[in-house]
Amino acid sequence: MAAPERKTFTVERNNAFLTCYPWKHPTTGKWKWRYGWRKREDEAWKYVTRSTKERIKDSAWEKLGEISEGGIIWSDLSPEVRRFLEDVHRLTKPADYPAVLALLETRNRSAEIVESVKRFLAWKISNKGEETRHLGNMKRVLDPMAESFKGRSIADIHDADLMGWWKSRVTRRDEKGEPMKDAEGRPVYLSKKSCNDVRAVLVEFWNWAILEKLHPKESTPADKLPRQELDNHERRVLTPQEMVAVFDTISEEWRAWAVLGAFCGLRPEEIAPAERKGYSKGNKRGIRCEEIDFRFKVIRLPAEVSKGGKRPRNVPLCDAALAWLAWAGIKPGMTGPVCRRNPCERPKKEPETIRIGKEVFKTGWPQDALRHSYGSYRNALIRNMPAVAEEMGTSVAMLNRHYHNPKALEEGQEWFALRPKGFRCVPMEASLGSKSEVISRKSFP
Repeated sequence: MAAPERKTFTVERNNAFLTCYPWKHPTTGKWKWRYGWRKREDEAWKYVTRSTKERIKDSAWEKLGEISEGGIIWSDLSPEVRRFLEDVHRLTKPADYPAVLALLETRNRSAEIVESVKRFLAWKISNKGEETRHLGNMKRVLDPMAESFKGRSIADIHDADLMGWWKSRVTRRDEKGEPMKDAEGRPVYLSKKSCNDVRAVLVEFWNWAILEKLHPKESTPADKLPRQELDNHERRVLTPQEMVAVFDTISEEWRAWAVLGAFCGLRPEEIAPAERKGYSKGNKRGIRCEEIDFRFKVIRLPAEVSKGGKRPRNVPLCDAALAWLAWAGIKPGMTGPVCRRNPCERPKKEPETIRIGKEVFKTGWPQDALRHSYGSYRNALIRNMPAVAEEMGTSVAMLNRHYHNPKALEEGQEWFALRPKGFRCVPMEASLGSKSEVISRKSFP
């Protein structure tokens, strides 16, 4: 019986066509159907063979669709790639597609971790205009982290990787650099605040990576690090008697520094710039005498002195501040820096703060106690947290968190009634019997 006649035919789709023709297998001698195709003229021809006319028609129709859409030629993919794509299709839903694509794009863009840290720190310095103490602390966290993951991209650092590094970082170490353990063999960690500080640096770096599209907009490994709940202890606030004892003890060089902290709430670095090793404050300076406006009773703190350097602020000069500034030798018409050094730069090494800490407080200098005292007593007096926060150059949330220890109105009045001895005032019944005294007044600042 003669074989059925086979004739060449075409399959058309979207202004394109493929020619299907009969083809005899050179080895078996069996007749089959075949067509050739290529996407571009410079490509080699590819051939598809099927056993029946119906199958070759179906294959040609699908191939024309792939060619016209300009997408993947699925029949060209290897079995391994096809299995991978089938797994992706099986494990994802349409709602997952944007997240999957974002992850793949960030992996392609994500830079090596060491280079990313360098870019981040350079970006921070360019925003600040200088390398500040805060940036120095960030560098001490990020540089060792980047070195630990050297050669890996940000997207390839997973939750467990960063968690392991963070635990190692916040573990206390002995003189030999070995991790310390308690009696039960558990690691001994740094203070809760120190642990949170390290976490905050890592969170800020990963948030920057999201902005730079180096990490997908999802939870980062830094977000998974545990945040330590700080003890809700009261902020260290001086009593009027302690403040008088400080004034009696402090050397003449630091008098104005103590007055501006206790009765104006200025930061130590706003009064006199710090000069720590490892970073430079650039053009940062402290307050100058000519910026104290005695006529209008206000300190006009310029932007380059105020923390952040973004905007100036006015700080009121209460009567107590005016009196104690005169005692400290700061008078109208003077020019130049109020203080040339910051005694709180290194409170555990500065001889003056060590001496006062031993003589007045016995347990050492209470860090930020002057600013804490101003914030607490000032709010007790005027009962206006936003106004106090503005005077101190901070936010209400930060004031509540770091500077405020609630006090009664009478306590605020007593604090701002402090005057140097010699002012014409009626002394309190319980005289302190020192070079300075607490006095009572009918009106308060």
